[in-house]
Parts: sequence; structure tokens; C-alpha cells
Amino acid sequence: MSYWLAIVNPYSGGSGAYSRLPHLVENLRRVAEKTVFTEYPGHAAELARGATAYGGLAVVGGDGTLFEILKGLDRKSQRIAIIPAGRGNSLACDLGLLRPLPNLDVINSGDPLYIDLLEVTFKDIRGLERQNLSASTIAVGYPVAVAKAARRFHGLGEFCYAAAALSVRPVSLIVEISCEHGRARKKHLKGIIANNTRYVANFLAFPNASCCDGYFDLMELNAGYVGQNVHNLSALTGMNFCGPFDLIRARRTRLQLQEPQELMIDGEFYPHVMSIDIRILPGALACNQRGAAR
Repeated sequence: MSYWLAIVNPYSGGSGAYSRLPHLVENLRRVAEKTVFTEYPGHAAELARGATAYGGLAVVGGDGTLFEILKGLDRKSQRIAIIPAGRGNSLACDLGLLRPLPNLDVINSGDPLYIDLLEVTFKDIRGLERQNLSASTIAVGYPVAVAKAARRFHGLGEFCYAAAALSVRPVSLIVEISCEHGRARKKHLKGIIANNTRYVANFLAFPNASCCDGYFDLMELNAGYVGQNVHNLSALTGMNFCGPFDLIRARRTRLQLQEPQELMIDGEFYPHVMSIDIRILPGALACNQRGAAR
């Protein structure tokens, strides 16, 4: 049996989640050997790097908290359990973990599911190269603007992304896209999403996707304000009355931007990015689940 360290981000999910924190922590201490709290950006990664005595890390937070923990996790010897407490919780939705209240049984579940990760390497306008791992979403353009605007609507909880989408007008960008061995294509788009899960935040944007099939989905966005929000409503309600934009299933893709753009990886933002290389890492993360992934 693995020893578990629970890493809690007390700032995830806004004031509603913060008010539930004492009860959650009390229950956590019954199933995890130790519970620690993040205190500043990047602290979750530091706590994960120092957790070599634990076979499992319980992630109490959202997509951004998991993103940080992946920087310090030893994927060869450790597994994770997600206790969703953020606003988006994309991977938690795919694993059937999103409920009105966090469910701690996931820590004691049996054999883990081995899910894919996205390795993203990007360069900024100065030529500085960085590399990170993503469990769910990589984006430029319109989705980034929506994610940043959602912070202004944090009081709306899970509806903050829907409100943010209504406040943002898509702006064009020019990008050259090449997938695996295909020819590069230059396109005028409003945004691009590379996704490992069915959800982007709480939008069901990729209903046929899987987080463990060895592929990711690339969505090209080119709708105006009205068309984009009709699609958003379709995805948010899960009714799928408006079909998805152009989708490409890929194992690797490269994006070359004509002008510097802000890059988003699982809710974290990187400015002035010029090129992005994304490749799938099949079965790279052992993740506890409740039942099979949906």
C-alpha cells in the first residue's frame, strides 16, 4: 500500500471552495499520511519534489495545481489521485471524479489508470526554450482570452467560464500548423486548442476524445462572436446541437506563430510565444480513478 501525501491548494476554486476547506482537510487527514498546503505559485512543484517518501500524491485543487505537481512528480514510482477543488477540473471530469463534494475514496481505489500526457516545448520571442507537461489543455488565441477573463467572474463559480466567453470577442491570428509528417499549412484562425481530455474547463468540447488512447485532439477555431458562443453553449450544456470545429487527431504537432501570442497550459500563462511543439506521451501518468474513464 502506498503512503499518501495530500497537497492542498487553498486558493483553488474561489471563496466557495475555501469555505469548505476545513471539513475537507479534516477528512483528508483520515486517509492520507500527511497533508500540506501550497503558499505561493510554484510551491506545489517544490512539495512534490520533496515527497520521495510517498508512493502517492493527492492533488487537492484544479488543473493548474496538477500542472505544478507534474513538474515535481516521479512518474516512474509515484501515482496521483485527483480531488477536484478548482473551477475547471478537466481531467477530473474525464475520470468521473467531479461531484458536488470532493470524494476522498479515490485515494484508496485499486489499480490506477495510465493516462497520456502532453509534452509541450515552446520558444518565446527572445528564443528562450522551455518544456512542460500538460494533462489536459494547451491553447493560444481566443481560449486564452476566455481563461484570463474568467478570473474576473470568479464569484460565479463553475459558470465563470460561460460568463467570460460572452465578454470576449475573438481576434484573428496567423499560424503555420504541421502535424507529424504532413505538410505545413498557414492559416488565419481565432484560436487553437490541443486537448488530451474531453473537457476544456467545464465545456464538453471534445465529446469523442480519450485521455488514454495515445492521441490528442487539435481544434482550429475560426468563428466570429455569435458562432463561437453558440458552440460554447452547445459544449457547456453537453447537448451537442452545434458540431465541433475542425478537429485533427495527432500524436505530434508544431505551431509557428507569425506574431507573438500568449500560451496557456492547464491554466498557466506564458507571454510572447512564437513556436510550440506538442507530442503525446502515451500512458505516462498513473492516476487513481473511480471506475473506468468515461
